[in-house]
Amino acid sequence: MTDERAPLDHEALRQAVTGTRWRSIRVVEETGSTNADLVSLAGSTDCAGSVLIAEHQTAGRGRHSRQWESPPRAQVALSVAAPANTSDQPQALGWLPLLTGLAVVEGIAETTDLSPRLKWPNDVLLFGDDTATDDGYGGRKVAGILAELTHGPSGPVVVIGLGINVSLTEAELPVPTAISLDLAGASVDRTQLAGAVLRALSRRLDQWPGDLGAVADDYRAACATLGHRVRVQMPAGEEIEGLATAIDSIGRVVVEVAPGQNVPVAAGDVTHLRVTD
Repeated sequence: MTDERAPLDHEALRQAVTGTRWRSIRVVEETGSTNADLVSLAGSTDCAGSVLIAEHQTAGRGRHSRQWESPPRAQVALSVAAPANTSDQPQALGWLPLLTGLAVVEGIAETTDLSPRLKWPNDVLLFGDDTATDDGYGGRKVAGILAELTHGPSGPVVVIGLGINVSLTEAELPVPTAISLDLAGASVDRTQLAGAVLRALSRRLDQWPGDLGAVADDYRAACATLGHRVRVQMPAGEEIEGLATAIDSIGRVVVEVAPGQNVPVAAGDVTHLRVTD
């Protein structure tokens, strides 16, 4: 399968993002983590507007320091750097991972017939008979996102990494609750997909932080978590369960744990529960 996976077309990708905020695109054959590479670069170089894409990531980083790896050319694995000077709106930072998830949803929808949805905060899920699992209520994860804040010569910089499973087989998936676009019935060119996601992400970052109302409305419309019972594992180990009723103005999911008792959650692992759970 690996031999059949085509490399990214660097020139076509550069043309695909003409007119966006992305002023530099670099494609490398292999690296440990594109996020780690850009975070390191951002410390000494003005790299805002840079995109780093790896054909093969050997130590991809997810939330809570989780690591993952996929076969070469089986994913779109990339990181971008953007200015993050929000001294007048510090709470806007919480929207960065969420708007990135929204951009991935939009990029996949543009290049396939699929209708991905978001699990708060930014897991991209696919639903349907072919994507049903015993975990959650039928969604399998096709993409994940990690945003890291650092400081560069010109001020704060956010490095946002994302990985989209494109052609992984069932045997290559990291966990049974994951899926690839191929397995969901969508054959897509990785160059076209990467270009679509980068264009969508550029548009969404252009709205941040000045037009968060529009971002929030679109995020809520794409969020499968809203209206469902959830279990949330908090960073300190506490667990809550209830109905996800809202995404508030700073991007937190609001969970009704008892009638009239709402808990806003800024960070945590969400599990979608079946009605019988």
